[in-house]
Amino acid sequence: MVGALLSGCWALAGCDSCSSNKPYTPFGVASSLPRVEPPASSLAEPTPAPAGSTGFAVRKAELVPDSAESWQGSDLKLSAPPGRRFAQVLPTDFDGDQKPEALAWLVPGPKEKNAPPGELWYFPNDAPARSISALPGFVPSSPDCALTTTLTQTGSHSATLDVTANCNTPLIARAPSRALLVVSPNVEHPVLLTLRAASAAVDETLNLSVDSSDQDHDGRDDVRLSVSLSHLGSSEPAVADLVWLDRAAGASRSASEPGASLMRLAGKIALQARGKRGGAAGERVGTVLRLLSSLCSEGGVPRVFDEDGVPLRCGNLGPLVDSLMMSDAVASLASGDVQSAFAVLRRDGWYFGKLSSTQRKAMERELLRAVTKFEASPPLVVRAQPLVPAQPHYSPLWFESDAELLIQGAAGVTRLASDRSAEAAVSADGGAPSWPLELVGNNGLRVLGAVHACDRSELLFNEGDAAHALLPPLTTRLLAARPASCAGHGTGPLVTITPLSFDDNGLDALVAGARVTVAPPGKKPPGGLPELGTPRSPDGRFLVTPSALGLLLIGDRKELWQTAKLSEHADAARFSDCVVANDARAVACIDAGRAIVFERPKPSPSTTTATRK
Repeated sequence: MVGALLSGCWALAGCDSCSSNKPYTPFGVASSLPRVEPPASSLAEPTPAPAGSTGFAVRKAELVPDSAESWQGSDLKLSAPPGRRFAQVLPTDFDGDQKPEALAWLVPGPKEKNAPPGELWYFPNDAPARSISALPGFVPSSPDCALTTTLTQTGSHSATLDVTANCNTPLIARAPSRALLVVSPNVEHPVLLTLRAASAAVDETLNLSVDSSDQDHDGRDDVRLSVSLSHLGSSEPAVADLVWLDRAAGASRSASEPGASLMRLAGKIALQARGKRGGAAGERVGTVLRLLSSLCSEGGVPRVFDEDGVPLRCGNLGPLVDSLMMSDAVASLASGDVQSAFAVLRRDGWYFGKLSSTQRKAMERELLRAVTKFEASPPLVVRAQPLVPAQPHYSPLWFESDAELLIQGAAGVTRLASDRSAEAAVSADGGAPSWPLELVGNNGLRVLGAVHACDRSELLFNEGDAAHALLPPLTTRLLAARPASCAGHGTGPLVTITPLSFDDNGLDALVAGARVTVAPPGKKPPGGLPELGTPRSPDGRFLVTPSALGLLLIGDRKELWQTAKLSEHADAARFSDCVVANDARAVACIDAGRAIVFERPKPSPSTTTATRK
């Protein structure tokens, strides 16, 4: 079985490298891992040969000191046209006639005014020199901007000019500051392809490399663009290809990419998710999602564009998203982190569309195998009305150590007896604890909400204080949804912040079931018992999270209290402000503005605890 699974994934991947009073939150493991294989993509044409398969050796142009008026090579002597100077020269034989010729990047002479900041010129052997292209007008060229230019031979008959403007004044977000021109200088229409690119998102690196050798073996140089993205802390980049094939009417983009290269990458991640380095697969999934955001127009925040500034479509991303999300869940299950695996399902629809029904059902089956299932009985609806602030807040519900439930309302606190026989208002003199609901720190900072950022890749927490209605946002390590509001419509998935703690280290919370913190990396959470109104039990041993499959309880047992068969209060995904009693004796949540209490159900005879060997 394992061998069959591995061989299937291998083929898909392209055979690339053939104590009791101390609070704690232990994790369980699943009894088995799902089969994770990206569905075979439907390609409109055969995928061109991967970059570098022709064996072409890339050559960089020679830099010309002091921008001289002339240049002397071993078999070639060049003179710049009037008012121009040589900055870079690429001597080669583009037309294959065994005679020396050159491509050069020229800059204005010192006395030239209103001249383009740079021009690409072709110097054939037996004909006058001619201009191929000036610096594209979309590249910033003010005195505030310095140009970095690289001229490289990237194919037998072609070269690539790469120009980037580095400006002191910040540009508009995602405004192009880089041009890539692929040229075949000895043909009638020498510019094969022009692309625009913007700077990478904060804490990310976006690399573009060109192979303009003959991809389809028709004797004409084509263009393969490899787009590579890495981010701060990532172990390896994610790479996808785009291909343009040279045709008589101009460059024609191949329909097979980036789909084919992305599916190969997804296949490798699927293999890694079930291996010893499975934990790294989750990180790699995130890197691929970052890449899709920068590369594809579907994400609403593209950073690569065609010559006219139109973002590039990546096509049907459904199979890719299916594979990535399953790999993310599998990697979490493999490391015993059941909560994070369930959180993947909670975020269904966050990234480039929803899971297919087939893949969602497959993921649900695997998640259910990782927990002990209970059929919850209809809950008790509490008469006392809880106070639920509109902004991020602690829960107005809290279990005391004897499983009595406190409900904080507008008029005070009500206590529900542990046997649920009576509920009564408790005055402050009666010893009823009270706790703040709104998220306000000791320093006066107040958490206002979360936003799916567009100018960077992560979810942001908005904050304010007494003097500032809105402070600079805090960056989390959870990826923002795409496209969310970045495509110009809608606000994206609703983000509910469920706080675990809020202190001098910042906010530690659950967002869509995922643990999110703004504390510095490696900073350990404070010890001690949990704060009132958090989803941890009073002794800190259990954590409750609502999910689409029911109420997930994580502690020394991994349980799922399913509610789907109830006629009312059946959709646990809509529950909020959930709290859990010690030893998971009961769970209380808010549903449609009312507090409801689920007593611990009895497991069905067929239910067994899933363990991994």
